[in-house]
Amino acid sequence: MTKIAVYGPSRRVGIVEDQSVVDVNGAYAKYLAEDKDVERARAYADAEVPAVLSDFITEGRGALEASKIALDYLDKVGDDRGIDGERLRFGLDEVRLHAPIAPGTRIFAGLANFADHMTAAAGNTSDKEQQARLEKLLAGGPKYFAKDSYAVSSSGDPVRFPARAKLLDYEAEIAVVIGKRGRDVSRNDALPYIWGYTLFNDWSVRSNVSLGPDFLYTKNFDTSATVGPWIVVDEITDPQDVQIGCRVNGEVRQDGNTRSMAHDFAAFIQHLSADTTLVPGDLIASGTPKGTAVDSSVQNPDGTFPDDLFLKPGDVVEVWSDQIGSISNEVISPTE
Repeated sequence: MTKIAVYGPSRRVGIVEDQSVVDVNGAYAKYLAEDKDVERARAYADAEVPAVLSDFITEGRGALEASKIALDYLDKVGDDRGIDGERLRFGLDEVRLHAPIAPGTRIFAGLANFADHMTAAAGNTSDKEQQARLEKLLAGGPKYFAKDSYAVSSSGDPVRFPARAKLLDYEAEIAVVIGKRGRDVSRNDALPYIWGYTLFNDWSVRSNVSLGPDFLYTKNFDTSATVGPWIVVDEITDPQDVQIGCRVNGEVRQDGNTRSMAHDFAAFIQHLSADTTLVPGDLIASGTPKGTAVDSSVQNPDGTFPDDLFLKPGDVVEVWSDQIGSISNEVISPTE
């Protein structure tokens, strides 16, 4: 499994091995300079194995293959120092892993994309209009909303309970990372556009939710999209067979699989690329399976929800997949 991470104060691309992360740009420059006697090795490394995530993704298969060569070279020589004596390998306990997205990344989040989640939510209300709205969301083709890339948080970051909210919910999701530019991509041609996979927690305000123009207000606030801890490439062969789960304070709340998506990733790529160019680094999140607080809570007669299952400051939420890893965050109060 190849795990592409973004680490450290300079937000460089690294590959995670065991309990360490390796600067593959520096490692490739070392390989070129020492093994191939290449002049201007750093310039070649910057072009072929970029240290910036968006550029690394754009380089595609070439950057991944060159990274493997660099890692093999480090193992062969047994020396983790770069060509200027700099460290190339860091323990995961020494450095910060950032959310593996580039600045300005577009985040397309699947809406109403797991039937079990929506059916359970509809079954928990006696409001016929609300039931009809939820059923309408399930009907037809793919639907999505946008998450603000500036609101992204990393695994380990505290997630601030929005001061405007009374109810806060978790949503465990799988996100695919787009690897090449494409517009008007057909469903049959869609899967080669997937470069890798990461975990996604779509933190959501559940107070006074509107399914109209203000819907994004419930989905976007500081720290409202946790992404990470890395991007897995070359491991998952079927995007419609990826496990996804969620624990709250150690209790399993969600345990699903992307095979239950109402609209698969190929359908989303076709839908999103219609007249719009997808670019390397774009994220498409799957939507969430059954087990959120909102679909597990029966509404009161006045339309409010009991707050037992909703998040409170001090709660720790973990999203995991055996095929990717896990991300974990503690909810803090609005005043912290």
